[in-house]
Amino acid sequence: MRNSFLSFFVVAFFMMSLSTSARAETFYGYLNGAQESPPVATTATGYCRVFVNESTMTLNFTLVYNGLTSAQILSHIHAPGAIGANGPVAIDFGTAGGTSGTITGTRSITPTQLSQLRQHLGYCNVHSSNFTGGEIRGQLGTKRPVDFDGDGRNDYSVLRFPTGPPRPISYWNLNSTVGPQVMGPWGEASTDFPAPGDWDGDGIDDLAYFRAGVAAAPQGAFWIFKSSNATVQYYAWGTTGDLQIARDYDGDGITDPAVMRRGPVGSQAVWYIRQSSNGTARIVAFGTSGATANDQDFPVPGDYDGDGKFDIAVYRAGVLTPSNTYIVLRSSDGQTSYQTFGNFVSDYILPGDYDGDGKYDYAVGRTGALATSPMVWWIMNSGNGSLRVQQFGITSDFPAQGDYDGDARTDIAVVRETGTTTAPTNFWVYNSFTNTTTVQTWGVAADFAVNTFDIR
Repeated sequence: MRNSFLSFFVVAFFMMSLSTSARAETFYGYLNGAQESPPVATTATGYCRVFVNESTMTLNFTLVYNGLTSAQILSHIHAPGAIGANGPVAIDFGTAGGTSGTITGTRSITPTQLSQLRQHLGYCNVHSSNFTGGEIRGQLGTKRPVDFDGDGRNDYSVLRFPTGPPRPISYWNLNSTVGPQVMGPWGEASTDFPAPGDWDGDGIDDLAYFRAGVAAAPQGAFWIFKSSNATVQYYAWGTTGDLQIARDYDGDGITDPAVMRRGPVGSQAVWYIRQSSNGTARIVAFGTSGATANDQDFPVPGDYDGDGKFDIAVYRAGVLTPSNTYIVLRSSDGQTSYQTFGNFVSDYILPGDYDGDGKYDYAVGRTGALATSPMVWWIMNSGNGSLRVQQFGITSDFPAQGDYDGDARTDIAVVRETGTTTAPTNFWVYNSFTNTTTVQTWGVAADFAVNTFDIR
């Protein structure tokens, strides 16, 4: 339909046995004074990463703060407490002192507290001697995509392709804490597609791509440059024609290699997932194969039930019934839910957690008749079932939803390419915390915006 890049989702199926890891569900918070209630005028910032092992009911945490107006005196997780509301102390992180510092440790967590974190009802708070009630605060939410510095905010990221052949790829990332990062050349533009995710479980997205299989060499693979130790990891997975859908399906904080395989017209599609928690393959028949490019079930994985695991899900388009419907296989109870929403002929399919309750919302971006026609976002909030309608962007833009302001809510965002292939590209973001728009120039029109990886 609208995006030719969908045709690049191709991989191969092959099982590899690798080491397993303990489950460590991850939560992130970006800390600043604006999120305090009431807000605090400070230039200090920080971030908090929390790794929860549900089998032992323990959490490991890393808390970083910078530029406090006075020495740090306390730090905690407070819960329950929604955005803008204050809550009681739930878990103490301790004191390191100074105006900048890092605190790490291990604590116990109760089932109630874990449930609150999954609902995004917990926040990290750093207290200073000038602001004893808290100088910087950050709402804890689940892992943000395209976050290469692990501070709980989406980064701006593009792939740059030189003229060729060969056409090696370079990653150009504008990280929200450390600034520009250039990595490469690495990969091949004719076969590779970005596969952002935390593949090693260190809380930071890895530079990764998926190499498509071709008729002469059908084996596909994921290639990952691991942020934890600067080594390359390789997963052979899928076969020619598969769709790449790597996400965290087992809730252990590590991205799982995954593909969706379509079959003959009218047959069931099959999902192949290599679970990082135990190294086994999970094979699930879900979805229906159609006859044309727009007459298909399109994979739209997300955590729709708020249990910390990505759910297998499709958006049904074309003449298939029920048409224009989100169909979700919930990981929490194994049941299937249906929600008719949007129209694939005119809409981008854009799931995300726009209301910040820990559950993915059904969302679409509706295009118009002309390239300059407004794009209108329609979002069904999972928290209360209400409908949000927001005009943002124009029809020629590419949606790039993500949490750019670090408030644990998905922001409406687009990538705008104008002029020639060397003209600058602009990211336009409607910040959910302030309801204001920011514009960030990054990359040129000939680049591919990694932030668009999750649209259909």
